[in-house]
Amino acid sequence: MSFHIVHPRTSVVGGAFAFCGLVLLGCAVTQLGATPADLARANDQAASGAKTFASECAKCHGQRGEGLANAPALLGHGALPEYPRDTGGSGDPNLIDPVQLQIEMQSRPAGAAWRDPFRNAQDLYSFVSTHMPKEHAGELRLDDYWAVVNFLLAAQGASLPAGGIGPGNASSTPIPRR
Repeated sequence: MSFHIVHPRTSVVGGAFAFCGLVLLGCAVTQLGATPADLARANDQAASGAKTFASECAKCHGQRGEGLANAPALLGHGALPEYPRDTGGSGDPNLIDPVQLQIEMQSRPAGAAWRDPFRNAQDLYSFVSTHMPKEHAGELRLDDYWAVVNFLLAAQGASLPAGGIGPGNASSTPIPRR
């Protein structure tokens, strides 16, 4: 007969690691932001928008559009939603800067959402071109704003028309919902 002496701390720590490993294997993690395939498609269809996004938008919204700090996700599952939407609480990565929300709500009629919903590319362009980038809103060239809109929509799965989306076809280009 043989005996194995197990130190109590070792068995507790080992058990904790085993439990954590099982929990992690059993939990599905939803990736925030665009997938590599989404980004490749968007880079192919809207290269200048990808470049502008990387230089002007990614510092707040993340390289994959996943949202950082108080900036919402712009790409991937659940991005570009209609508003108002129910946020998941203080841990929700899609929360908006409270000061910005207060400013927006003060300029809207009582009971109105803090911004109009993004129904089509024109709605998205109208918002982006007047509110972004936050530190110098409305200061990019109009072509750069259209390029970013093309990039965002291509990364969301929209099929861009030949020549891209612009003032002539933006109202008839819907926002893809994931």
